[in-house]
Amino acid sequence: MADEIFRGLFDDASLFPPASLAMADAVPGHLRHHAAWYREMSGPFVCADSKVTQLSAAMTAATVIELDLALVLPAGAASLDPAVDAVFSDPRLRLRAVEVPIDRAAAETYDQAAGAVAALTDQLDKTPLAGAAAFVEIPIGQLAPDSVQIVAEHRYLVKLRTGGVTSDAFPDEDALARALVILAQERVPFKCTAGLHRAIRHKAADTGFEHHGFLNVLLAVAAGCDGADVAEVADVLANQDAQRVAGDIAALAADAAAEVRSLFTSFGTCSTDEPITDLVTLGLVSKG
Repeated sequence: MADEIFRGLFDDASLFPPASLAMADAVPGHLRHHAAWYREMSGPFVCADSKVTQLSAAMTAATVIELDLALVLPAGAASLDPAVDAVFSDPRLRLRAVEVPIDRAAAETYDQAAGAVAALTDQLDKTPLAGAAAFVEIPIGQLAPDSVQIVAEHRYLVKLRTGGVTSDAFPDEDALARALVILAQERVPFKCTAGLHRAIRHKAADTGFEHHGFLNVLLAVAAGCDGADVAEVADVLANQDAQRVAGDIAALAADAAAEVRSLFTSFGTCSTDEPITDLVTLGLVSKG
C-alpha cells in the first residue's frame, strides 16, 4: 500500500507539455498507471475541455468502462457550462474536478485579482458540478489573503502554476514560498500544475530551467503549517540535498503528513513514471 503522504498525489497530465502525448497514447498510459503497483498514488486523468470529444473516442477504442476526470479550461470560464455538459453527456466520465484560471487581464494587482476571483467563484456557484471539486487558478504573483479567503468562502480550492514551457513560468523560491505561507495560514487546500517533474529541486539538463521538487513542496507546506515565515519556507524549497529531503519526508509524523496532504491535494505531472522512479530511488516507496 502506498505511503499515505503520496496517496493520489500524481494527477495524470500527460496530454500537456512537455510530454504532450496523443490521446491514443495517453489513455492507455493512464490505464497502465491505475493497474500498476503504485496505483494508489495515481490521480485522475487531466484533460482540456477542447479534447473531451477526443477522450470519449479514445475510451471507446480502448474499451474503457469509466474514467476519473479533472477537466481543465485553459481559456477561462467562458466555456464552463458547455464543457461540464459535454462531460456529463458521457456516463463513463466521472467528473472529479474542474480547474479554471481567473481572468488574468483583470489580475495585475492584488485588488484586481480579488475581483477576478470573486467573479469566477460566482460563476462556479451557478454551474452544477455534481460534487466535483473546483480549483481556482490564481497567478502566484497576484495571490493574496483576500483572494484566498474568497475561494475558501465558496468552498473551492486554489491552483498554483509552478512551471511551464518558458523560464518565466517558473516562480522562484521566494514567490512560491509566499504563496504557500498564505495558503497554510488560511488553511486553504490547493493543487500545483506544471514543473514538478521530479522529487527534488533541480536544474533541468535540457532547458536549464530551475524546477521545484514535489518533496520540497510537501516539506514547505509542513513548515508553513508549523508557523515558518517566508524566508524559512523558501529555504526548504531551495534544498537540493536529496538524502536530507527524503529523510525529512520519512521523519514526518502521521498527523503532520495528513495535515500537509489536506492542503496540498495533488499536482499534475506529464509523466507519472518520473516521480515514481524518484520515490523508489530515494527509498521512500517500494514495489513490495
